[in-house]
Amino acid sequence: MNTKAILPWLKSHWPIPTLTLVALAALPTAWFFAEGMRKEHIDKFSADVTKDFTSISENTAKVSYSIPSVDGSGKLLEKSAPANEAMIVRYGDVWTQVQSKVGAVSERGSSFNKADHAPLITDYFPKPADESSASLTVKGRQFVGEYIKAHQAILNKARAGMPPKADELARRLAQHAADAEAKIRAETGREPAAEEKQKLAKELLEMRLGAYQAKAREIGVYADVSAFEAVPAEVPDKAPGLAEAYDKQERLWINSDIFRAVAKANGDSAGGVGDSVVKRVTKIDIEESKWDSTSGSPPVHSYEPGEDKVALNFGKSITGRVSGPGSKNKWYDVRTVKLDVIISSQRIPEFIDALAATNFMTVLDIDLNKIDPMVDLRDGFTYGPDNVVRAEMVIETVWLREWRKAYMPMDVQKALGMVEGVVGADAAGGGGGAAPPPRGGGRRPPAGDGAAPAAGGGKRGGRDRDD
Repeated sequence: MNTKAILPWLKSHWPIPTLTLVALAALPTAWFFAEGMRKEHIDKFSADVTKDFTSISENTAKVSYSIPSVDGSGKLLEKSAPANEAMIVRYGDVWTQVQSKVGAVSERGSSFNKADHAPLITDYFPKPADESSASLTVKGRQFVGEYIKAHQAILNKARAGMPPKADELARRLAQHAADAEAKIRAETGREPAAEEKQKLAKELLEMRLGAYQAKAREIGVYADVSAFEAVPAEVPDKAPGLAEAYDKQERLWINSDIFRAVAKANGDSAGGVGDSVVKRVTKIDIEESKWDSTSGSPPVHSYEPGEDKVALNFGKSITGRVSGPGSKNKWYDVRTVKLDVIISSQRIPEFIDALAATNFMTVLDIDLNKIDPMVDLRDGFTYGPDNVVRAEMVIETVWLREWRKAYMPMDVQKALGMVEGVVGADAAGGGGGAAPPPRGGGRRPPAGDGAAPAAGGGKRGGRDRDD
């Protein structure tokens, strides 16, 4: 190689070799620093991803799954877990099923409570189409006429009746005695002897007892219209007001349920009263309505929206169920009944069960008193071989507003504080028709404490049945 020729060229072209040497030296250096920067970047990215994932998995993505309890007291199936579409869908399905079942129970409860109860006459509740004075009088008197007949129908359906009428039986026995004595005179030509009179008296006693027993076999329970409170004997000239008539309508429903329970407890009682659980119904005394039914326009109470869970007041009742103005109860109304019956002492639980199986009826109290069957026998009441007692019962009846509201006159709704916009006792009263629904709309009562008993529910000696 000719170094003499190269050296002058290098001197005149020095940037080329200089830059070449720098480039060659930079290759391993650049590789070294690039690799270090890549590792540092990867480590930082990995740390950031780990931090973000931990934050998401521990906080953001964890949600609380639950469904509300049907009575509004808390949450059910509560669980904290990461967000998961399948779990969200499943909880939604469970809540839908719960709502469906609650709705089905509510429908059953409403149907159970209503049974076949309906207004006695059409075009009367909540208000007649014709509100003229003459029309209201005609309608009101028609209603009372049907009210009287309906109570007799209740008795007939329960196979209720009374002993033979004393005067009729006395005439029959007197005629039999006269015929027997006349026969003795015709045959012997003398007055009946002492022993013949004694024999005749025994025969008359057997005839009397036979008449009592025959009647007892024909019926299932002793009762007549006098067992019902304030059922008129005939239609009065003055017609009741709408509020008073509606009170009578509810009383009829209660009376009907009591006798339905009597019939249910007694069954077919093929042997008549002797086979029955309830031998005699002497009195049904229903609590006064929460409104003044006899006044022309009942007092008006402020509207109360009520609560989703009915507040209980155990200071007023062993069940805690209360209703009416101030109770915050928008779901149902309570009316107590005092019932006096002659009943088989060993079979009292059967009647309590029958009450609960008939409607929302709960026995709050029961007092038992001895009776002397022989004293009642003198009046024609024969109870069969069972030991019997007089039972004085206090029964709580529950009536859902869901189905009754459509029949309630406006005065009744205002008196119960059901009408939205009514702010006090000075609000305008009168009129009829259905009121706008309370806040909460058509929601049905929650199935929990404070709600009306479920279908078939009730009390036995103050203890709830769980059917």
